[in-house]
Amino acid sequence: LASFHAEDDFMPRQLTKRGHRLVFSNGIIFLSGTAIVVLIVTGAKVDRLIPLYAIGVFTSFTLSQAGMAKHHLTHREPHWVYGLIVNGIGAALSFLVLVIVGITKFTHGAWVIIVLVPVLVAALARLNRQYEAEAEELERDAPAAASAPTLRRHAVIVLVDRLDAAAARAIQYARALHPDDLRAVHFDLDPVKTAHLIDAWQHLGFSRLPLDVVECPDRRIARAATHLVSDSLEDGDTEVSVLVPRVLYKHAWHRMLHDRTSDKITEALSGMPHSNVTIVPYHLGTSRVSAVVDGLSDAEVDVSTNGNGRRGAGASAPPSTVVTRAPLPLVDGAVPISDVRLRQRVRVAGRVHSVRIQPHGGVASLECTLVDDTGGIVLIFLGRRSVTGLGVGSLLVADGTVGEDRNRLAILNPIYEFSREAHVH
Repeated sequence: LASFHAEDDFMPRQLTKRGHRLVFSNGIIFLSGTAIVVLIVTGAKVDRLIPLYAIGVFTSFTLSQAGMAKHHLTHREPHWVYGLIVNGIGAALSFLVLVIVGITKFTHGAWVIIVLVPVLVAALARLNRQYEAEAEELERDAPAAASAPTLRRHAVIVLVDRLDAAAARAIQYARALHPDDLRAVHFDLDPVKTAHLIDAWQHLGFSRLPLDVVECPDRRIARAATHLVSDSLEDGDTEVSVLVPRVLYKHAWHRMLHDRTSDKITEALSGMPHSNVTIVPYHLGTSRVSAVVDGLSDAEVDVSTNGNGRRGAGASAPPSTVVTRAPLPLVDGAVPISDVRLRQRVRVAGRVHSVRIQPHGGVASLECTLVDDTGGIVLIFLGRRSVTGLGVGSLLVADGTVGEDRNRLAILNPIYEFSREAHVH
């Protein structure tokens, strides 16, 4: 009976599922659990169970007989008057018995059913409206989604907390997608941990795959990820896929020992247009570690990248928040970054928002995005894998001629100096 109601969307659809023995396993389990609760509450005494049974049975009789009487009045088929009399009398007698049982047995447990039935009916009707609303929305949006044009670019971002087998598996899968822009991103929450990641990235064969280290001063990773994806969506012609490595544990108590930050990131990003989040699982305890790492040797990693530093059009920007940070340096002769123009000799000052290690024209290079209150510009240190003292949050003053690198304004090998606040987190 529950499966019939579930097929009409008046009960949870899980009750329509058959088990491997071709019976309605979920319905059987639900019925068994409910029966156990009723037996425990009533002490398994028949005189307490009879009112519950009688109220349910005579309510059903009353509704079915009244429904048939309504059917005869509506359709007026041959001999409908006879059917109306029989079903009308049946409905009246059933309703009379229902009222008598409800009054005489009200204090003996009948009140539970009398109160519970209207509540259940209202809840199931609300469930039906929810199912219908979901189906209507999905059907309404399906033609538009199917006919929507394919976006020109595909960018893939792999979120990396540390360099391990789970991250390596996610990178391996990202390469198989053959995107136009592939990069790994690490949110800088701990300078020591970030330094270890950069060192491992250079020594374990990943130096040809860009690693972006992005500041996250308020430690809200989901918000920082939203900003990151919004930047990639800015041109309105890019589909973004975010790969989140997730370690799967054998036992439930193992899962309790680890946080679920990936769930917050997934929830924050999945609602943005043209933003897709994929969980890349790694089953802990498998023997595939060496195979995954060997499959990601530096000689095999060959990707093309294309960055963009503008805010995403059409993407839902995260809510603003107040973060306490050291003030940006005030430097004589420094111009706002938003006023910088191509082929102009400028002096700019700001905070390092992100750091990227990647090849530039076949030569190892270090890139960083310098931001002030007006915008950002890329600084490229050609031939260098690291700059002493330079990291996410550093306050920096740079001089140089503005050029263009992958559709971004950039200064190649700038003359630089750190402000009095050498590093800020």
